[in-house]
Amino acid sequence: MENVNQQLTHWQRQVAADPHNATAWFNLGWWSNKAGLFTQAVKAYERSLACGLSDPEEAISNLASVYSERLANPAAAAQWLDRALDTYPNYYPAVFNRAHLAEQTGDRELACQLFARAATLSPDDPYALARLVEADPTLTLDSAAGRKLEELAGNNPDVLMALYRLRERAGDHASAWGSLVQANEADKVKQPAWPGAQWRSLILDQLQSNLPSAATDSPEGDAPVFILGMFRTGSTLLEQILAAHPRFNPLGESEFWPREIHALGGGMIKPGRRPDASEQMEIKSRWREHLVDRRASKEVRVTDKRPDNLFHIATILDVLPEAKIIVTERDWRDTLVSVYGTRLHPQHGYATEPMAIAQHIALCRQVADFWVEALPDKIRKVSYEALVDDPESTLRALFAWLDEDWDPACLDFHTLDNSVRTASVWQVREPLGSSRKGRWRSYEEPLREIFNSVLDEPLPPVFSV
Repeated sequence: MENVNQQLTHWQRQVAADPHNATAWFNLGWWSNKAGLFTQAVKAYERSLACGLSDPEEAISNLASVYSERLANPAAAAQWLDRALDTYPNYYPAVFNRAHLAEQTGDRELACQLFARAATLSPDDPYALARLVEADPTLTLDSAAGRKLEELAGNNPDVLMALYRLRERAGDHASAWGSLVQANEADKVKQPAWPGAQWRSLILDQLQSNLPSAATDSPEGDAPVFILGMFRTGSTLLEQILAAHPRFNPLGESEFWPREIHALGGGMIKPGRRPDASEQMEIKSRWREHLVDRRASKEVRVTDKRPDNLFHIATILDVLPEAKIIVTERDWRDTLVSVYGTRLHPQHGYATEPMAIAQHIALCRQVADFWVEALPDKIRKVSYEALVDDPESTLRALFAWLDEDWDPACLDFHTLDNSVRTASVWQVREPLGSSRKGRWRSYEEPLREIFNSVLDEPLPPVFSV
């Protein structure tokens, strides 16, 4: 972070000395984005273009990325990318990013068209083709895309994951599992060992520290809602359901709290130190600025859907004691298969090994159980299975707990065209259904070789620390 601040200072001085220096403005935009100063990054990139930046396509692409990924403004991102494509129709980053944006907003036809075009522009890079497989449910192994992926497979995790999806789509679950294993083994080589036991011990020990104080200064009706828990348990689905309610504005997987936790010495699942009273006020001020950047209206409540915030509940409630927290849970076996079949960020080192995934699911449940028991008025669980089996009753109870009226529009969440930036991007564009319940049974044979009779248990195995 020190180097980022040094670079920021340097380029701020450069643009102050020469306000017409397009390259200096571009670099200020790049480092501002790196520092989390997203509004400043947008202004700097726009200024670089206004100053006549040579080869402006990179600045335009970066600018669109900030609007889309950081400021939740897909309309502005689309405008900039369309402008880039009008001038540079074969600029691969703009084509791919526009496809990615169409995917995020649920425009399947445009996403498929542009991912296919990106794959044509870069035929030896299979990533766009792999993304096309996710966007187009009609593709098969016998399609041109399927044949090309098999040709490029090698030991490429993206290609292997795409082949897993195509083989699962064809009902060949044995071959699909083989592709999954190969993809995860390839990823595992590049990732550091997952210090599961070390983190479990630290996290469970820290749960015994002082609980956050109760809310005293904010009206309950305006309280932000945090949706968290284990990955692939329905958190994106639940946020989309709330987004269909007029009282809620989704922030998605906001980067705000991970940045604050890092500044407090923590990490993805490693809790940082608890902020003192002065730091709490500073973080709350930055939170309010973050909501302004994300164009969150004061008339609605925001939802922040970041699964790993499960490990930072104490810090969140220290700063925002009025917050409500929802923990999503799902059958551990379905969760395991879904995690194993998703290329999570390398920091999720557990995600490449079924036994490590099961251990992490168990840890998430232990943490969630502690908080629900300790603060039942602030923290509540929602079951994925209950949500899909009896959505209206489950949601009515949840909205009552949130002190909000029920709105039947929530059941039409799949018609929204807002931006979704998670691995569930296409699933949440479909109505609620039970097709993904019990999915683990398609892979029962290899799972039973790993877990034996434990596979029949409704809860994941709890491993000793």
